[in-house]
Amino acid sequence: MNFFLTFVEFLVAIGIVVTLVTNYLIINKLWKRRMVREVAESVSIAAALLGLFNGIPFLIMFLLINPNPAAATKTTIGIVTAVIFVLIGSGLWVAEFRQRGFRSLFLRALNLERKESADLIKRLVQPRGATQILRVLQELASVDGHVDERETEIIRHFAREWRLEMPDVAGDGAQRGMIGLRKAITDYLNLNPPAKQVADLRDVLQALVESDAQVAWQESVALEEVDGMLARYTAGDDAGVAMHEVLIVPQSDAQVEAVRTLLPGREEKFVRGGRVFSVGSFFSARYAEFVCERYISLGLFTTVVAEDQAVGGQ
Repeated sequence: MNFFLTFVEFLVAIGIVVTLVTNYLIINKLWKRRMVREVAESVSIAAALLGLFNGIPFLIMFLLINPNPAAATKTTIGIVTAVIFVLIGSGLWVAEFRQRGFRSLFLRALNLERKESADLIKRLVQPRGATQILRVLQELASVDGHVDERETEIIRHFAREWRLEMPDVAGDGAQRGMIGLRKAITDYLNLNPPAKQVADLRDVLQALVESDAQVAWQESVALEEVDGMLARYTAGDDAGVAMHEVLIVPQSDAQVEAVRTLLPGREEKFVRGGRVFSVGSFFSARYAEFVCERYISLGLFTTVVAEDQAVGGQ
């Protein structure tokens, strides 16, 4: 029995040494970078304070009430570590904060942590690209130049569920029309969201468009294009979706330069002996016609062709 107790005491002593070494290694990494703002802000002051206040009663008990040198030593190591975490996390050694007192730095760090405290929860309950999805809803709701209250309520519902700030659906940022909507969809798909989520988004967009009991032509055309983009994403490149390419056929050298200004970096190509510039390929024929009209209004000869009829790429 004595041997067993001696062995346990030996393991406890080893455990204290391991705790000391572990905490030292953690602090050492932080200490060398204590002057870096990002490092200081990565330390959770709230967690350190909780550990500090939780350890003090145990230290008092192990020192005064029920003496236990091993437990008191381990608790002391934890308290010292927590104090160092608080000092580093407050930004005390960050150069740009040196003119501020410790109290000011401490309150600043706590306020920053309060703002970030729900970030992990949001990541767990929000779908991937939640902010971008709200942007898509915002663009679609305003694509016809009018945002109905029922459309606003749908967007507000998602913002509330995902704990995001309600976007200004009537603001300047939501007045880019169908081009802005397509860009928002592209940005969202670039995040590689799950295919199931993308399929669900198609249903949400359809419900949003129909929520005000009338579908404007802009909404109808935009939804055709968006639906094609989402369908291609969920089905993959083998979806076999017909594409419509918008081509600009400049009629003079001046127009060639004008097109190069409008489409920087876009290479010209030759189709049936003529020089053309590809604006892009689109899923909806009506959307392609809409894009085509924009360039025609600038005095440029523009046409839409089926992609399999076009020669060369963009």
